[in-house]
Amino acid sequence: MEKKNNFSKTIATIVLGIVIIIIAIASCHQSKSIEGGDDKDTVAAKEFMPHVENGKLNIDLHSITSIQFPKYKTAKAIPFIPDSVSIAADEESVASGNYSATLILDTIPSKDFYQHIDLAAQHDTCWDINKFEYTYERKDKQGGIYKIAFSKGGQQVFVTHLNKDMIKANH
Repeated sequence: MEKKNNFSKTIATIVLGIVIIIIAIASCHQSKSIEGGDDKDTVAAKEFMPHVENGKLNIDLHSITSIQFPKYKTAKAIPFIPDSVSIAADEESVASGNYSATLILDTIPSKDFYQHIDLAAQHDTCWDINKFEYTYERKDKQGGIYKIAFSKGGQQVFVTHLNKDMIKANH
């Protein structure tokens, strides 16, 4: 009888253990996780993303610099991932707002274009003009930084944008 009683206790313990495991698993599936619970942002992602149309980055130099540039198109845009940030490169895209882009002007700018920039630089301290090199650096509304650089007589314009959180990581 004692063997039967020990056997019953063992079976009861195993069944109780299985029931507890099933309850624990069921309760885990019922609760929401902290990280991916509701898939809703507290701030809309569009507030941090550059304008991307048809998979191409849309950079508006006039809205950044207040200077009307000749027509241009985006030749290349790549995500900017500094070594100090541990983000997988394949997870980062230009849509995150951290990017480096090369724009190609349709024509070589005229002397009037450069004179217009020279006049603007007298009042706008964001411009830095050397003999043949023009650079423009300013903060955006969210605290990120735009950097634009081009050479006099050239057709390439280099644009870099870093979000506020990336600036802290670099400095």
